[in-house]
Amino acid sequence: MIKNVEIILYNLFLTLIISFIIFGLYVEFNPKITNVLFVKSSNDYKIIEFKNLINLMIGPLKYDFYWLPKYFDVNYVIYFIVVFILIEFRDSILKIFY
Repeated sequence: MIKNVEIILYNLFLTLIISFIIFGLYVEFNPKITNVLFVKSSNDYKIIEFKNLINLMIGPLKYDFYWLPKYFDVNYVIYFIVVFILIEFRDSILKIFY
């Protein structure tokens, strides 16, 4: 029982890291939304602004419009769920292809 809990917690941690990276890169290079993670400062330097990314990630928990299908690509909760399912069932998914 404890082993299963450890595996699930490990998968959740892995999901958090992977989905954060994928979402951050997608949002930064998405033509609809850009300059979220890398922002120009007043000195014309590009700086990393994690606060903007975190605000965008918690947006679906605050605002209803993120749950419209046209905004699924910028809904972090959707990314998290999909990545978690893929990680949780990776052995079953890999058996299909091998």
